[in-house]
Amino acid sequence: MFKNILSMTDFSDDAEYAISIAVELAKSFNANLTILHVIHDESQLPFYLSSIQFESLNEAIVAEVERKFKDYEKKYSDLKSIQYKTKIRRGSSYAQGIIEIEEGNYDLVVIGSHGQSALKKFFYGSTSEKIIRRSPISVLVTKKV
Repeated sequence: MFKNILSMTDFSDDAEYAISIAVELAKSFNANLTILHVIHDESQLPFYLSSIQFESLNEAIVAEVERKFKDYEKKYSDLKSIQYKTKIRRGSSYAQGIIEIEEGNYDLVVIGSHGQSALKKFFYGSTSEKIIRRSPISVLVTKKV
């Protein structure tokens, strides 16, 4: 049924729960899994940092994301039994998630939902809600209880 699954993570507990579900689905369906993390847009930082500081910060951010991806291998031993890869994008989580969905050959998106303040949610909506509204494929939203 599913051949290519995308799971988005911000490394929160809710996102990690979504990853665990995505791993189980990939294992059950013998599907490929892509785990995506979007680094927030830092395009304004060069105005405040020297080029050396900015490059150093970028390298540190990518290294930390890659370390967290490696931690997933330790946390979810079944990752080693499936075909999976990790991806990093930069920008808005919602926008980059939709771009990845549209450019990839995915059958399903698995994303965690986590609580936000009612006021922030009212004005902006959550990433998962925006993904649900715009995704051309099925979206499974998990909620850790």
